Amino acid sequence: MSKKVRLGIIGLGQQGGTYAKFITDGMVPNMVIGAICDTDPAKKELAGSRYPDAPFYDDYIAMLESGDVDAIVTCVPHYLHPEMGIESLKRNVHALVEKPAGVYTKQVKELNEFAASKPELSFGIMFNQRNNPLYKKLKEIVDNGEIGAIRRTNWIITNWWRPQGYYNSSE
Repeated sequence: MSKKVRLGIIGLGQQGGTYAKFITDGMVPNMVIGAICDTDPAKKELAGSRYPDAPFYDDYIAMLESGDVDAIVTCVPHYLHPEMGIESLKRNVHALVEKPAGVYTKQVKELNEFAASKPELSFGIMFNQRNNPLYKKLKEIVDNGEIGAIRRTNWIITNWWRPQGYYNSSE
């Protein structure tokens, strides 16, 4: 029997809650919630009621050093992704950072370079549309050369606009 990966979810907002639900619904085989971290005190109560077996931390460094997690996912403001990814890898904890990888090119470059220095660890950046059947089919068509060589593309997605209520829904 293989060991299940214990995921530390940093940020229990909309995205972190989605990861937690996927795991508890059994949609991620061989993974359990190892711990949850959030700086919002109200999230501790929420986590305790929904995920009573998962330890809760209000400091992500304490969670990384706890031994409760094998890997983390960052569901926090974008500017924190590089720092949290690096701190995780420093402690030999695998890291998945949500998109975008960061706000500043320099910090993202530092994250990628540090991750490259730890080849024994898994590191990735989530691109949630990667497995969308439509885009997978499009990639297959392009890769097979069915439409010839791509010389230029311009892709505008207009239905992803988010109203202010989306941004107001979470800190």
